[in-house]
Amino acid sequence: MSIRGNNGFIDVDRRFGSTTGDTKGITAREQHFLERTQGRFIPLSSDLLPPTPTVWYDANSDYITTQGSPVRVDQWDDRTSNGINATGPGGSADPRYNTSDSDFNSLPSVKFESNDYLESADDALLDATDGFTVYLVVNMDSFPSTFSFLLGFTNGTSWTQGWGMYYYAGTWRWFVNDWNTSSQRVEMGSWSDFTNTNIFKFSYDRAYICGEIYGPSAVAEEKQAYSSALQIPSSEGISFCYGGSSSYDGNATIGEMLFYNSPLSSAEESQALDYLKDKYNIS
Repeated sequence: MSIRGNNGFIDVDRRFGSTTGDTKGITAREQHFLERTQGRFIPLSSDLLPPTPTVWYDANSDYITTQGSPVRVDQWDDRTSNGINATGPGGSADPRYNTSDSDFNSLPSVKFESNDYLESADDALLDATDGFTVYLVVNMDSFPSTFSFLLGFTNGTSWTQGWGMYYYAGTWRWFVNDWNTSSQRVEMGSWSDFTNTNIFKFSYDRAYICGEIYGPSAVAEEKQAYSSALQIPSSEGISFCYGGSSSYDGNATIGEMLFYNSPLSSAEESQALDYLKDKYNIS
């Protein structure tokens, strides 16, 4: 706001107590002040971002390389500067790409059908010895095999190192270090929602293995006490719908994945979750 003087003339200026006619004009000066914004500068939803992940797979076309017809994903680029990209085996075993998916708030998605998979490069940044956090925006299509893997960082088909998320014997099992030891996994219950998109969260902090599902088929947090260091699988990356072999595939459509190579604070968890909920309209 400007407070202007009488610059440009000489006359009586009673504002300053002068009764003579020789008061000279003064230069304008600026007054700065705070004003209530009443919510006008709240960031747009498109401006929301998660805490910077270690690996970030976003199905936006900027990060997708396609091949063939129907259009398939040949490479899914890491959105971070770490460059831990995921590639497919090629041909019809690459997952399908959808540029606009109504199940994902009309955003793009990557659809893994039978025997489709992607796997990232091996990288030391994946070696989360003291814990990790992973979020996955997913719509389950079916469980085609006895062991239907969804996501994992584990050793081949042994599954005795790293971590993984798979469906077996009528329930989800999310494990750390060993798939077949009850003290090293959480069980998330059975699953019958093959319609809606949910957010899966899986974390480990050298105290607890934790799993939680947000969305139409929410599952409250499940916890299992466990404190051993993560055993790092050799020459393995993060794999989608694979489990080390196409014999253990899961059929799912995925919009986004955030991986952190350490546990997150409560505030960081909230920030990541708010970002995904808002982006994909998941309550």
